Amino acid sequence: MFKNPSFLFDILCTAAWIVLTVRYARKGFLASMVQLLGNGLSLLGAHQLSSACAGWVFEHLLAGGFRTQIAASLAAGGVVDLTGIADKYAGFLPQNFRASIVAACERSIGAVLSDNAVVLADAIVEKVLQPLLTPVITLVLFFVFYALLRLLVSMLVTVLGLVNKLPVVGTVNRGLGWLVGGGTALMDIYLVLCVVWGLVVITGGSLSVLNDTVMSGSLYYKVFNLFNPFL
Repeated sequence: MFKNPSFLFDILCTAAWIVLTVRYARKGFLASMVQLLGNGLSLLGAHQLSSACAGWVFEHLLAGGFRTQIAASLAAGGVVDLTGIADKYAGFLPQNFRASIVAACERSIGAVLSDNAVVLADAIVEKVLQPLLTPVITLVLFFVFYALLRLLVSMLVTVLGLVNKLPVVGTVNRGLGWLVGGGTALMDIYLVLCVVWGLVVITGGSLSVLNDTVMSGSLYYKVFNLFNPFL
């Protein structure tokens, strides 16, 4: 039983939940409530911002360089190797995901095969690299935005934690802190599961202890998949 990675993962998540619950409860009700609401808003905000900004980041920071390199390569060699292009620029992604995008592109790109290298490069970037890399950019931006928003929440929580030092109010505040400490801790576990899911996707399930087959036995992972923000 203890050799089952998913079972061990659930034990670690449960232990982390208990420790975090105690930690948040000690901050008091007001601070824990702000932390809970702040974590939820941080997750929602990070999801919305990452989805909105991923396309802009690809188009303005990456696409231009891809078009130039691919156009130069096509002009020099004159050979359209979509699989090779996908492997070169997105080789870290699962092979079956790359293959599905390439297959879809091959069916739709035929109309521009007779055009010049610049037009063809633009079509390849739009139909191959953008569908491959935009989800990865979205995932990275999600954690960046979450970290920034979480920092703002933590600053506010630190200030509210001073309420615990007040005589009567502080005692009540600390007691009520246990009511929301558990929920706040669950939000942190949820973020950990976001990271685990991201690793499973990026590695394509190639890791022996971190893939969908193994993690499907985890209760936490099953529940997370019902609320996966990236699907």
